[in-house]
Amino acid sequence: MAEKKPGKKAKGDSFADRIEVKIQPELKPDTPTYYINYASVSRSEYDFSIMVLHTPNQLTPEQTELARSGASVPFEPLLQLIIPPRLIDGLVRALSEQKEKYENEFGLIRQEKLKSDKV
Repeated sequence: MAEKKPGKKAKGDSFADRIEVKIQPELKPDTPTYYINYASVSRSEYDFSIMVLHTPNQLTPEQTELARSGASVPFEPLLQLIIPPRLIDGLVRALSEQKEKYENEFGLIRQEKLKSDKV
């Protein structure tokens, strides 16, 4: 019978020797910060993507023409987050908890109706 070498796991070993790491984000003065007013969420078989951008208050003449014609107006995303599926439930839970705390302190968040929303 072969000896088990330290540091090597045999197939079927449990994860009992793993340690839990508690992460505390530390915001620094030079940490990039973005104000966003639009987010697009998509998914694939392997991950979820959140693309965020800031739409300007004033459109360029070209963007205005596209909007008037009913076409989509392209904007460059500031950031794309790619998230593995196993983190999604925790993200949804954390956002829900923070939304609830916000509304308890400041009141309900006003929902703006889009033209495509049905009344």
